[in-house]
Amino acid sequence: MRFVDILFLIGFWGIWIAVLCWAFLALGAFRCMREARAAYRRFVNLARADWPRVSILVPAHNEAEVIEPTVRAIAALDYPSDQVEILVCNDGSTDRTAEILERLRLEFSSLTPIHIPPGQGGQGKSRALNIGLRHATGEIIAVYDADNTPEPLSLRALVDALLSDPSLAAAVGKVRTRNRRASWLTRFINIEGIVHQWVFQGGRWRWFRLAMLSGTNYAIRARHLIAMGGYDEHSLVDDTEMTLRLVIAGGRICWVPYAVTWEQEPERFRVWLRQRVRWARGNIYVCWKFAPAALLYPYPIGLELLSLLLTAVVLLPALVASDAVFTLGRIGVATSTVPGPFLYLWGVAYAVYVTTVCLTVRIEEPAPGNYLLGALSYFTYAQLFLLVSTVAIYETARDVLLRRPAQWVKTPRTREPVQLDGAPGSHRL
Repeated sequence: MRFVDILFLIGFWGIWIAVLCWAFLALGAFRCMREARAAYRRFVNLARADWPRVSILVPAHNEAEVIEPTVRAIAALDYPSDQVEILVCNDGSTDRTAEILERLRLEFSSLTPIHIPPGQGGQGKSRALNIGLRHATGEIIAVYDADNTPEPLSLRALVDALLSDPSLAAAVGKVRTRNRRASWLTRFINIEGIVHQWVFQGGRWRWFRLAMLSGTNYAIRARHLIAMGGYDEHSLVDDTEMTLRLVIAGGRICWVPYAVTWEQEPERFRVWLRQRVRWARGNIYVCWKFAPAALLYPYPIGLELLSLLLTAVVLLPALVASDAVFTLGRIGVATSTVPGPFLYLWGVAYAVYVTTVCLTVRIEEPAPGNYLLGALSYFTYAQLFLLVSTVAIYETARDVLLRRPAQWVKTPRTREPVQLDGAPGSHRL
């Protein structure tokens, strides 16, 4: 068999495996949506008097552009005020973050800034969270990023999920794109976020009762965090690493789609690339760290890692192979001679991909433009992850050879108008 034929088959089967897995999870997402509607009706009609104390950790490094609206949104959460403390870990900021926090401390009695001196901070989100954890007094720890606008009921919904099921160690909510209309890039990120939330969170929760912590908008029992020694400061993805460690320790995580926060996404390509490379490098570290555990525990650790590897090990090589075959054919170097109606089947695979994207978009934000972007994303936005993976693999290999630790790369923020796009309450269930 010729090399171009091997590439063709890799591309064909890799794409089909990925889209079928996503389609299966998307079916679960619709069932999850129906369950979530029933759970939401129970939640909003429930009166509790036993709300536990919650410590909200907010890691902040040079967040002057966004920290004030974030603190105000967190302070406005619909949760008993005497049972909440807001610990903002000012991680060695060199901008006006400290000044803004000190001014807000006079306004909100629940706010306690924790100032890490410049020169000692900026060493990563996990370290900032660990410092905040040392000051926390709540039996529940909630985490929000410094660019978040949580909806008023989000914290109450997360804590209610934990109180309703004592076997749960953590509950994670939904994350939406606040500045989704800022650029074409943020519009695609918005589509990606919707699909990820419902397919990889909702679908996996419905079929396998598995969910993964996101970097923000989650609540976890403090005793679990303390028992595990806090966050891994070598990891670039604190959420994924903590998820797997928590599951190994016997903890369960549930997804609560009506606990919603809105966050700011990168509006420029270079900022987006550095953020996604950091995530990809973090996932490489996590897969390497937990590979032995995946062999011992195929469920759930192996299944959790499989969801991470589906894109990196199956879809992305398939996209590379597919693009290579297309390019070789167009320039007349070589064409595949594998017999079969592969062009037709490729079209069917693309149709399944688009249908999966559009069905999940319909759950959350059924605007005509979003359906069009979903159809275009395969040829445009999805292809960018080839560059992300290439850079991540190169940088990881370079640092391993040079024996130096991975460096945390801060995602710059952008000042937004007072009337924020994607105002709380505009999501769907």
